[in-house]
Amino acid sequence: MAAAYFLEKYAAEAGIGISIHLMEAQGRLGGVILTERVDDFLLEGGPDSFLSLKPAALELCRELGLSDHIVPSNDHLRKTYVLWGGRLRELPDGLMFVVPSKVWPIFGSDLFSFAGKLRLAASPFLPQPRSDGQDISVADFLRQRLGNQVVERLAEPLLAAVYGADVDSLSARTVLPQLIALEEKHGSLWRGIQAARRAARGNGKAQPKSSLFLTLRNGVGEIITSLEKKLVKTQVRMGTEITGANAKPEGSGFSIESRGGPTDAAAVIVATPAHAAARILRGLDSQLAEHLGAIRYHSSVTVSLGFAEGAFQPELQGFGFVVPRSEKKNLIACTWVSTKFPFRSRPEHVLLRCFLGGARDPAILAEEDSRIVEITLRELGEVMGSRPEPTFSRIYRWEKCMPQYRVGHLRGLEEISSRLAHHPGLFLAGNGYRGLGIPDCIQSASTAAAAALRYLQSL
Repeated sequence: MAAAYFLEKYAAEAGIGISIHLMEAQGRLGGVILTERVDDFLLEGGPDSFLSLKPAALELCRELGLSDHIVPSNDHLRKTYVLWGGRLRELPDGLMFVVPSKVWPIFGSDLFSFAGKLRLAASPFLPQPRSDGQDISVADFLRQRLGNQVVERLAEPLLAAVYGADVDSLSARTVLPQLIALEEKHGSLWRGIQAARRAARGNGKAQPKSSLFLTLRNGVGEIITSLEKKLVKTQVRMGTEITGANAKPEGSGFSIESRGGPTDAAAVIVATPAHAAARILRGLDSQLAEHLGAIRYHSSVTVSLGFAEGAFQPELQGFGFVVPRSEKKNLIACTWVSTKFPFRSRPEHVLLRCFLGGARDPAILAEEDSRIVEITLRELGEVMGSRPEPTFSRIYRWEKCMPQYRVGHLRGLEEISSRLAHHPGLFLAGNGYRGLGIPDCIQSASTAAAAALRYLQSL
């Protein structure tokens, strides 16, 4: 939808007439963005917010006239906890890209052992490994520089909550490019982190704090409904599954095959998960399809639970918790939604959202609803010390929606770009390539739309 929106926008700015067909296999628009109201609860089946640090989503919301609907998270209660040794322990202050930037908060934290604290404190004085341009796993990168406990108790649970992935296979150059850039610029990771902290302080002047997480008053789904209203040159065809794409003779465009018949197009943007793009493009270019299919995806489950006020004591003060794999839970993370975004539930109720699946437990997707709720409530009770009965529960299953940026991912993207060069007029967008959040997807759509319009102008 963002790709269609930007195509219309850029074509209008260039004074070019354009006709767009948006083909969607599902019976609704929005992909993993799914907002619902249940009684007085505002539920998100997929993402519940977007990062303010990446401007694409915020800029698009402003263009769509949603500026007055943007709501920041409840940041005076922004605390996150890590389950360790069966207890919730507060995440230490001063994290930068999932690693500590300050030593003293670590020493004041009960998340690390004394040996782990000493290892981290010694990091600036130990010989620094050099990546020399090679890609290694996130786990190896951080373990070599900051010690095993930073990986096990910080990076692994935080990245599992975002990517649903295994840090032993995640690509450091793809997932932590900022840290690698700091290390390469300053000669060591620790010196780079300290330099970034000094730069952020702005020469000693206090910088105004802004919310890290932003959402919309009526849910993230407002972006979808607003985009749909903005599309005037686009014919939306839902329930239209694409079965293939073929090049027309003599470079005259493409024929897009669906069960509704073929559609001719001068240019095509495939804005699907990479595995779906591989299936669509296999007949056009088997090598391109092979590289796209090599981008693995995991599935996930989110469980929204409503409770009466006072169900959990003490009162929930924070945004939720993440769970390291060493705790051997099905739960990956839990967001205390009614603290993070209080408007999403009635004042006399509590709303939680739990995450399961990913690389740790792919089989959970096949479980019955009742079994998933039972597992979730049992583990919540173990973590939070009580097991109240929810007033409602809602389960959302997302099959193969979370891309895994494994070691070598950037090299794979180079191969994909090389194959795309053989097919002028074919472009890719989506979460499988250079970022999986809402801002990343919007940015990839904008980039693909701009490239497609430049191609059309060249014809």
